[in-house]
Amino acid sequence: MITVWRHYAARFSRAFAAAFAILALLLIAVDAMLHLASLFEQAPTAAAALRLLIERAVGAYLEHLMPVAAFVAAFWCAGSASLQREVLALKASGISPLVALAPMLVLAVAIAALHLAAAERLGVPAAAALAARKNPAGGDVRARAGSVWYHAGRVVYSVQELDPTTGAVHGIQVYERDSEGRLLRTIHAAHAERIAPQRWQFTQARVREFDPRAPAAPPREQHSERIVLELASDRSPRLSRGELAGMPLATLRGIVANGAATGAEPGAAQLVLNNRLSSPLSVLLFAALAIPLALRSEERRSLARAALQGAALLVAFFLARDYGGSFAARSSELAAVFPWLTLGAFALVGAFAMRRVAT
Repeated sequence: MITVWRHYAARFSRAFAAAFAILALLLIAVDAMLHLASLFEQAPTAAAALRLLIERAVGAYLEHLMPVAAFVAAFWCAGSASLQREVLALKASGISPLVALAPMLVLAVAIAALHLAAAERLGVPAAAALAARKNPAGGDVRARAGSVWYHAGRVVYSVQELDPTTGAVHGIQVYERDSEGRLLRTIHAAHAERIAPQRWQFTQARVREFDPRAPAAPPREQHSERIVLELASDRSPRLSRGELAGMPLATLRGIVANGAATGAEPGAAQLVLNNRLSSPLSVLLFAALAIPLALRSEERRSLARAALQGAALLVAFFLARDYGGSFAARSSELAAVFPWLTLGAFALVGAFAMRRVAT
């Protein structure tokens, strides 16, 4: 039995490496063809173009690439064993095919752990670079000390509640500096809303203006129930989905925690956080879905129908998770459980398929 396990473990490892490499190359090639015009504009040299393509592949598609590669590897291993009558030989020896192929699921767990580490160490920086390339005026976001801090150009914001969808903020402090970094103005307000590219409306605001040429002079102070002010033309703290994808887990947890503490609805950040935490489990899920699909092809002596069923399952999973998640992001509570519910629903499909093979 140990020899059988080693055989299928080695076969799955080689198949996963090959599938990942082939899928990555195909993805880069297709992406290059789809974005050929913009590629020449953003990357003047071949080396720069290749770096940009790899950056896109890692930043946008890594979380899909590794689970799909695991599915392809598990499907090919189980399917080839079925077509070559290895499964029949295992049954004749009194060995369950699912037991013999169990090392593939063990390796899928290891790949899932690798997937989580790769998403955090490679995918997050690449996604952040893509977001910065798409919007050079974007800022830097940190979550600490009960607030979300956003730095964009000459303006530093600290907010207790930030809505990534509408851009409305609560408990805001604004620190506006001049080109030399000297403080020009501070604004403390209960609420704020951006009503024009450079115009903000503050509610219950206290504004203090400083003269950088006279640092010893007291600031001019103004209190107002509602006031509209012009700020620097730097970007306001409104987070896009691309920027959220480029944040590490610690920052996402901070944004979600800040929102929960103030009664906000950080649904988009909650969804991105739980998608990233649950995504590694899709590696194991896809391998578990592929094995029974491939084993059932023993009767038909063909993998074509099983391959189409597998492709339909993958498409259904990503459609449910990505597009369904867009609606789930409207509610923080739903965004927190939706990725796990999606995994659970497809895990039930895999368990049912496994049971049919076992019986």
